[in-house]
Amino acid sequence: MERAFAELIRAVHDDYDLDVVASELAEDLRPLVREWLHVRVPTRPAPLRFILFLVLAGLRLRLRHASHDLVHTMGALVLTRADVSTVQYCHAGYRRATGALAPPGAPLPRRLNTTIARLLAIACERWCYRPGRLRILAPVSHGVARELERDFPGIPVAVTPNGVDVARFRPDEGAGRALRLAEAIPDDELGVLFVGGNWDRKGLAVAIEAVGMAVRRGAPMTLWVVGEGERRRFEVLARRHGVAEHVRFFGRRDDTERFYQSADVFVFPTLYEAFPLVALEAAAAGLPIVATRVNGVEELLEGGLGGVLVEPHADSVAAALVRLAASPAERRRLGAEAHRRAAAFTWSRSAACVAEVYRSLLAPGALEAPARLSA
Repeated sequence: MERAFAELIRAVHDDYDLDVVASELAEDLRPLVREWLHVRVPTRPAPLRFILFLVLAGLRLRLRHASHDLVHTMGALVLTRADVSTVQYCHAGYRRATGALAPPGAPLPRRLNTTIARLLAIACERWCYRPGRLRILAPVSHGVARELERDFPGIPVAVTPNGVDVARFRPDEGAGRALRLAEAIPDDELGVLFVGGNWDRKGLAVAIEAVGMAVRRGAPMTLWVVGEGERRRFEVLARRHGVAEHVRFFGRRDDTERFYQSADVFVFPTLYEAFPLVALEAAAAGLPIVATRVNGVEELLEGGLGGVLVEPHADSVAAALVRLAASPAERRRLGAEAHRRAAAFTWSRSAACVAEVYRSLLAPGALEAPARLSA
């Protein structure tokens, strides 16, 4: 959500006067907006942060509502009326897709925290996503669009897809080889990459177990984990599956493109997504993708032509990894197709879709002077 929001500001600030209601705003974005209405909330716990932002941002927006031509929210974050809401995550959709409120396997305190936050989010979606409160829903994938049409009927839906920086995330064998040499990763060992946080929902436990199965079947590989999470708990899991030496944790990195360029396969057995940026980044870098059938990924791969669609369990993921480990030619073919498909998903296209929604909502003549927007 944050990346899409930032790219939108960069793309449309010349055409619109933007007032931003947010708890954080990157320094390089501040000169691009007319005003940043700073809402100070704690980072944790998530339910408290959500409630405080809901109330405080709503009050700030209510006081300024009459001075704006259009109100654009990033999800069901305020209880006031809005014109368009970008949906980067549908909590009702998550519940239907998984049959749960929190990912299994997480420690009890985390599951309770996530359950409370999810119930709050679902309640806010029910309040905000209804006629009279919102004019257009703007999901980031056709899969989420179908979820919204089913759960929140009566509101027009316009898909505004996510994008990827194709100049940054591109194939680069030189950069990839340099990283493999620095990390002492043998050329005959499959480099399997996982990128993301929220490891329980995104399936890192499944990926670790699958790598263990694949190694025992004679397919040499190492799983690289890039992102923040409960490293100690997942290190224990790797030891339990006998692959501690085959799993490397790199933490949060600012050079994730180097890992995409170095890896052989991207693995992402996530439980639910709207349109994950990491899948777009991997595809843009020319990696074959092993991922579950979630929103966005199915659109990107179109039935598996740019990767292998798997079930969210270790047997299915391991079979895909063993298959790709044995066939460099198939990896190259799938990676090339994924790269070709990712080229259609640029941030400029994403912003253009949102701008078209703005034009459809603003009254004729409103664009004679820059319109004033609240985001």
